[in-house]
Amino acid sequence: MRQEIQLLIDALKLYSPSTREEGISEMLRARMRALGFTAVRTDSAGNAIGEIGAGKPHLLLCGHMDTVPGMLPVAQRDDRIYGRGAADAKSPMCAMLSAAAATKGGPVHITMACVTREEGDSLGVNTLIDAGGDYDAAVFGEPGGASKLALGYRGRVEARLRVTTVGGHAASSWVHRSAVDHALGVLSKMKAYERTRTIEDDHYRSLNISLTLIRGGTYSNVIPNKCALTLDIRIPPNLSSETVKSDLVAIVGEYGNQNQDAKLRLTFEEPTEPYEAQKDSKLVRAFQRSIIKNLGARPVFTHKTGTGDMNTLAERMKIPCVTYGPADSKLEHTDGEFVEVKDYLDSIEVLRGVIKEFAGLNPTK
Repeated sequence: MRQEIQLLIDALKLYSPSTREEGISEMLRARMRALGFTAVRTDSAGNAIGEIGAGKPHLLLCGHMDTVPGMLPVAQRDDRIYGRGAADAKSPMCAMLSAAAATKGGPVHITMACVTREEGDSLGVNTLIDAGGDYDAAVFGEPGGASKLALGYRGRVEARLRVTTVGGHAASSWVHRSAVDHALGVLSKMKAYERTRTIEDDHYRSLNISLTLIRGGTYSNVIPNKCALTLDIRIPPNLSSETVKSDLVAIVGEYGNQNQDAKLRLTFEEPTEPYEAQKDSKLVRAFQRSIIKNLGARPVFTHKTGTGDMNTLAERMKIPCVTYGPADSKLEHTDGEFVEVKDYLDSIEVLRGVIKEFAGLNPTK
């Protein structure tokens, strides 16, 4: 069996939901050493990191080891490889590691980072960023297909709305309005705002405000005096998190002024800004050339409606970033995850070509 395929199967056999990546991190570090990586190490977040090549330019290849929960059987059949992470995102990660190993001694300094907790709080990539690095560009591993390159992701911020009222007996509901009613009233105003920021048939460039959790009520004949909403807010590249937050605070403030029987409190978690790569960057050009030369295909640019580690690193380190990898993104977080063997091997060839092309576009002399 080709060592690239064996690497992926070995990674899939190690169940690694977020916060439980120790086993796969140890395996990947051992495999990096065997493949010729130097300075192989881990850090306080449990990331598995290695270096290969030397000089300039310095390219970061970043994949995540963790998966969503739910163990799946690992199997290879019908020219497909199945298992938890086969799509999201062990096949992209293993493709990057294999491509980097094949170019050892080449003109590009590559840092391979297999990070933790991308499916959770992104501790892995934030710890990597905190450690610093003179990277010229970064490639993140996520599924999409060997001929596709993701240039952008929407941003995200989580909001929590707390509503408090007096409450009372359900038999006299006209005396005191329910906290749940008020919370849903505010949500209705927010959804009206969402519609003003929606572009028809373009989810990537539209704002989304999704109610994901709601808690309210204590007993079947008592009007709720407390309600809590959790909102997942996806921010398109034409907006910033500060603009969205400010607009939502104003909506809540106006609602509170009009409904003074309710106490309202809106808070936000740390936001992730939207990011979109420039098509004329050297990194994007390297991918275009490699896909054409190695696959004989026209490169397809995509934009993702989710949010990934790319957003965080691009915002904090201010370097060009793209996302690339084999497998169908529609299989992410499903129980039917698989990657086509050909797609996986093709992506390795594309990444090998990217490294070569990127070196040519960044001469050291």
